[in-house]
Amino acid sequence: MKVIAILAALAAAACSRSPEPTWKTALDCPNPGGLPFHTLSHGFQSAANASLAATDTRIKDQSSDNLGNPGGLIANVDIPNDADPTAGPIDYNGSKSRTTNTEGANESPLAGEVVSLWFYDYGTDGWQQVARGRTDDNGDYDFPSTNFIAPNGAPIYSLLEADNVCTWHMDWLLPPNTPVVVFDIDGTLTNSDSEFTMQIIDGTYTPVEMSNGVALTQAWANKGYQVIYLTARAHVFDYETRMWLSDLGFAPGPVITTIPGGFGEDVLKTFWLDRFVNDFNWNIVAAYGNQTTDITAYGNVDVPLDRTFIVGPVGGTGGTVAILDKDYGENIVDFVGGMPTLCTFPPCLPL
Repeated sequence: MKVIAILAALAAAACSRSPEPTWKTALDCPNPGGLPFHTLSHGFQSAANASLAATDTRIKDQSSDNLGNPGGLIANVDIPNDADPTAGPIDYNGSKSRTTNTEGANESPLAGEVVSLWFYDYGTDGWQQVARGRTDDNGDYDFPSTNFIAPNGAPIYSLLEADNVCTWHMDWLLPPNTPVVVFDIDGTLTNSDSEFTMQIIDGTYTPVEMSNGVALTQAWANKGYQVIYLTARAHVFDYETRMWLSDLGFAPGPVITTIPGGFGEDVLKTFWLDRFVNDFNWNIVAAYGNQTTDITAYGNVDVPLDRTFIVGPVGGTGGTVAILDKDYGENIVDFVGGMPTLCTFPPCLPL
């Protein structure tokens, strides 16, 4: 049976979603063109930044999602690796920078430029400015106490007013016992680890997805399970990661990249998995990876081996479930298709 047919069957029981966004209710990042609202400034604040943006056209913006419980503990994805989530105001922070097409691991900051945060409120049918300020010498911005929390998965757009280039933040405040599915990216959702390497050295390259990778994440989301992307990629690749997931149509979910800290990949991932399980009390119902470090990290928080799905040469190691032929089609049919439909938490509406 073809996966398309399976997805059609799953869609019959799919969760209700918010209205489809339009030009007037969403920005088509990174270059939305005309804006459905007015900004207070236009053009670069310095000639040096204007020159940099003209010559180094590869966008290297970084933005941060916030994860946690409603009214409880929250962790920004920029949190130090071994720090604990805290109860406090949500912090929207990020950076604005550019580089050349072939230097994906580098970034040149756009210092002293105006950044504003924007959110479309369906309740009032209008745009609101959440915050506004300037980048520092490193191109960073930080809005630590806006007292604003967006609905789960609704974008808060970070706009560089100089040229209207944008990216987005999201809040994901999910109650305890929320069922989540964790995905590695490179070699798990991309066809191989080398796909990312090719993107680093060529900003126009689009990594090839693992067969039925998009369909897999959408199948989980359509049944009411929150997808989370947890990658060992450095945070400097936040923009490339977000845009790839969005452009190819992967299910919405928090994007967690790696903050440098001298830890191994399994330890870095374990910090976040521990937050999911022990700080937020979420329920990891399945996890996907392709490396022994993924197996170790998932095992550190007791993800059941029969729900630890590993693609590639180490699939099946240690009692995990191997994904055969680099194709998630059978997993969608045999496993996801048999999971109960939930839709008891945002962004799903009650059935």
